[in-house]
Amino acid sequence: MFSFKNDKDYADLSLELSDQTDWRVETLKSFNHHFDITALAVDSVSGLFAVGTARGNIYIYGSPGVECRLSITDPPGTKVRLLQFAISASKLLCVDDHDRLHIWDLAAAGKPKLQKIVNFPRPVNCITVSPSHTHAFVALSTGEIKTYDLLCLRTSSYGVQNLWAAHEDRMMASGSPLPSLPGSSIIIDVVVHPRALNLVFVAHAGGVILYDLKEQRSSRTFELVNTPGAPGGGGYHAPDIMTHRRPSVSALAVHPSGHLLCAGHSDGSLAFWALDDEDRPLLVRTLDSADDEDVNMVDAVRLEAARANPHLARMPAREPVFKLAWSGFPNTSDPRGGVTVLTVLGGLLHGVATGVTALLLPALAPPAPPQASPRTSSQAIAQSFIHPQTRSAMRECLLPRDVYTYPTLGVPQDFLLVPHSNPHFAGAYDPQAILLLSESGMDMFGETRSLEAFEFPPPSFGEFLKHSTSEHSVQAVDIESEDPHAALGQELAETLQSLSLARDPRLLGLPFTLSGVLGSTLVRVAKDAYQILASDEGRGSGHTMLRMEGGMAWAEDAGGEMKMMRYQPHRLLITYHPDYRVCFQDFSPQLLVGQGPGTPLQHPFPLLLPALTIELTPLLIDPLLGLVQSSNSTSATSRIRGDQPEPEEDPTIAFVRFAPESHECVVVLSNGAVVLFKLGAGDDAGYIPDAKDLFDEELIHLQHVRVRSGLRFRPFIGIKPRMGQVSACAISNIGFLAVAYTSGVLLILDLRGPKIILRRVHSDKSVLHRHGERDPFALLTWTVCSTSTDPAPRIRLIATVASGATTLYTIARSEDGAWNAVASTHTVEAAQRPVPGGSAVLDAKTGARIHASRDGLAAALRIAQHDVAEGETAEGHKRTVWVSAGAKGARCIANLTGERIAKTDWSSKAGAVLQTKVIEKNGSSVLVAFTDHQEALVYSLPFLELLQTLQLPPSFAPPFTPDDSGDAVSHALHPSGLARSTHLYTLFGTRRTSAYATPVIDLMHGRGTVPPHPQPVSLIPTSVISSWLGYLAGQGAMTGEQIDALLAGPDRPVPPPVAIQRPHRPPPTERANMSESPSGANATAAPMSSGVGDMYNRLGDALAERGQMLGDLQESFDSLEQGSKRMLSQAKTLAAQQSAKRWFNF
Repeated sequence: MFSFKNDKDYADLSLELSDQTDWRVETLKSFNHHFDITALAVDSVSGLFAVGTARGNIYIYGSPGVECRLSITDPPGTKVRLLQFAISASKLLCVDDHDRLHIWDLAAAGKPKLQKIVNFPRPVNCITVSPSHTHAFVALSTGEIKTYDLLCLRTSSYGVQNLWAAHEDRMMASGSPLPSLPGSSIIIDVVVHPRALNLVFVAHAGGVILYDLKEQRSSRTFELVNTPGAPGGGGYHAPDIMTHRRPSVSALAVHPSGHLLCAGHSDGSLAFWALDDEDRPLLVRTLDSADDEDVNMVDAVRLEAARANPHLARMPAREPVFKLAWSGFPNTSDPRGGVTVLTVLGGLLHGVATGVTALLLPALAPPAPPQASPRTSSQAIAQSFIHPQTRSAMRECLLPRDVYTYPTLGVPQDFLLVPHSNPHFAGAYDPQAILLLSESGMDMFGETRSLEAFEFPPPSFGEFLKHSTSEHSVQAVDIESEDPHAALGQELAETLQSLSLARDPRLLGLPFTLSGVLGSTLVRVAKDAYQILASDEGRGSGHTMLRMEGGMAWAEDAGGEMKMMRYQPHRLLITYHPDYRVCFQDFSPQLLVGQGPGTPLQHPFPLLLPALTIELTPLLIDPLLGLVQSSNSTSATSRIRGDQPEPEEDPTIAFVRFAPESHECVVVLSNGAVVLFKLGAGDDAGYIPDAKDLFDEELIHLQHVRVRSGLRFRPFIGIKPRMGQVSACAISNIGFLAVAYTSGVLLILDLRGPKIILRRVHSDKSVLHRHGERDPFALLTWTVCSTSTDPAPRIRLIATVASGATTLYTIARSEDGAWNAVASTHTVEAAQRPVPGGSAVLDAKTGARIHASRDGLAAALRIAQHDVAEGETAEGHKRTVWVSAGAKGARCIANLTGERIAKTDWSSKAGAVLQTKVIEKNGSSVLVAFTDHQEALVYSLPFLELLQTLQLPPSFAPPFTPDDSGDAVSHALHPSGLARSTHLYTLFGTRRTSAYATPVIDLMHGRGTVPPHPQPVSLIPTSVISSWLGYLAGQGAMTGEQIDALLAGPDRPVPPPVAIQRPHRPPPTERANMSESPSGANATAAPMSSGVGDMYNRLGDALAERGQMLGDLQESFDSLEQGSKRMLSQAKTLAAQQSAKRWFNF
């Protein structure tokens, strides 16, 4: 360290942070991001959902703070292949990559307990559990089905042999001309009938068999055969169209009424069958078929046209149907149900689109057929007869009224519907959301996956769902109303309401660990700014969290550290994601504070602020805006350079800058495009219907672009990607933006116009003659301060290039009110190769950071308007210290252009300095340099004396973002660029760690009850039982207990009761006071005792806070005493040195 000024001229700004006891590096919180998800499961009764990963981990999520991790440990890292909640037994089932069944008991106290690991003799294809009984159906690769008792934890005696092999034997014996297909007996799925527990649909690759558990026989067999000439899923140009084809079954779903089933096939077709007719399907179609087209029927005209023109290009191959879900809704009083939604994964043409398709289907309500000759129900079952009129009506309910495709980032892999509360109907009844699992598109091998949640059904379906409920009431109004104006008004209101429905469903927020993060910025915000950004009324409806309310979490505060959290500053973590979203996460420690001991956490940590989400996709898909142009365009600026990079077809978000006072956010893309967003007060705040032509050709007007309803940030302006990639960007809190590019261009914008007030291009004769006139700026800093040659505070931009040469740009307002930028005539030498955070201007007296704030702008305007006297100007002239840090060292300069106060070079043993930050705490400021050796070097200000060398955790690695309070966030990156984990650190960990500890959870808290299993309903509205399911309803359906007794056999031991164990939770004081219900005389005294107890509780809390404050005051006195002792010791040492010098005549 070298000092160039007398120490007495400048105060030591680091006195309160010079002791080693002031520093304590701690890892407060770690988050592992899950981009290797392989399985999904949901428990709508408990309000939980779970994900399984390729590394053998299972994560359970619920209400705020409820997060539990389970692991497959033998061997560790075994992939989770299948995941299922056993709702009736309060267990979680998992099948790993070694075909072993793991069973966890969710009712155990605290963390779920692994009860058993079951090995099966053959690979497991699928596992099915009904919420009405406690047995699991385990389908093996041999075509057999085993049953497992989840209460007794043993394999039951009941089993189902290979049904399709037996079916093919019967067909061969009867002389069927169609040979058996290899692999046709493989089980694809097992689905329990939605209204009859004794019926099970077994989907083999060859077809679907309805099996009766009670009778132990096959009742129906549904096999799709495309006759010669029928296009099927391959179309009329398929090479084998003139042959019999039997596409393999790949998925299965059953209508909520139980009278229809849909089988997805390997050729991308959907075959709809009536339960009472196994001879031929009602309809076979693809996702892009015409309304009444049946691809199982031969269209002679189209067939001849295709055969006459064989040279025509064939359509792209169609992908198989991988998964189906058929959802019903409580939108009608008809027991058969109302409109339904069929969700399809797959079935799309390759290379045309990716996503998950939802088909809105009409209600199944066939009328009663004409009277026929009386037949018994058994005869109807034997003949499988459906009246033609009934069949036609059933076919009509399979013609979609609307179609919506949920887009995905990459190739979709799986989806899961999240019901509101009803677990029946295969978990697809009345869903509130859909989870979409797809490839992230971030790596070429498809190893990383992305999980998104959207509202379900799409809002465009809402009109049909509403009309299904109110159809009869609307008809009644039309009939009974005699006022045409009232009818017209009602029709107009309904039309406006339907028009107000957004076409696209809302994106729902997921837990932080389930989001794919590219990078982040940690920002400390003032209390007033935090209240504006995170206010409850500001959280609009455009983007909400996935509603899961299962379990409860609470924090144990044995050390009494929770009360200290309220004094911590508020923080926001701004994250950006691969889907061009920027999300604001509330990282404030106040979220960890409960309302009292033992009370549940009210918010997750971090808390997503949905209304602050920024979506760039509407801006990027508009070609007229030109934001996706490559950074090496053919503009005049780029043509000068000969070293242009390769074009970028898919730009990503490079970094984000945020101004916490003005609430402006700048998003910088990797292709050089820059977009500025401003916080609005309402849905139409800042919206301008028509685009404006701006004076500067580099700028794009964006206020005419609408955003999703409920989002508060509005696009304001954009900068076209013409000048190379962005090398530095700085946004002020007073309406100025500076952007520097790798081509050497610098733009300074006045956002009030908006307009460019300074444009530095290649041809300018820059003052940076020694290093070339095209050196790009590496660091930009806004401030409002004076210089050694200009005592008046002015708005200044500090621009530094890699060589350390720095240009000061002064922003001043002319007489006509326009703002202008003027560059300084000479440069200032800063630290070479500046690092992020390597430029800061401090008050030389207090050490406070001097930003370009509103107060500074007001002071600059007063000086410019000559509203104050010269004496006041001199008094307002604050002495400043400019801290400049680079890769080799740091220096402190007085008043930007004055003398150098101190200089230091980094030690070579410490490693390379990656980033620096000025930390403020307890009224003192220090410079902290973070190195690649996981060390933090603490230097005093302004003398740059090395005070401490802090050892950082091994996980503290770039990229990381520190804030000025001593906290930092770092990401461990996957090779794809996604964050594998996120860590929150602090340099001041004293009395802060326990607040961030993992809370205690109770997964079974608030668990609801399983509703009764739905009963069979008749297909037609008649008292005559005219269908097989109606026959079952007349005979009486089996209950879950009867199914358990049937599957377990007579030798089943007495199953243990499902006892929910609760972890110990200290009860809140108020709950303890009110736990005993008063009666008689006690009832009169209860309110008084409760009030007295509340008063004592408040007094106790106040005394505890007073004691805490006294303790903090005592710590301050102790620190002052230690400082005085150090000062006295230094004075004695100095006196002794001076005496020695005089003794030796020095």
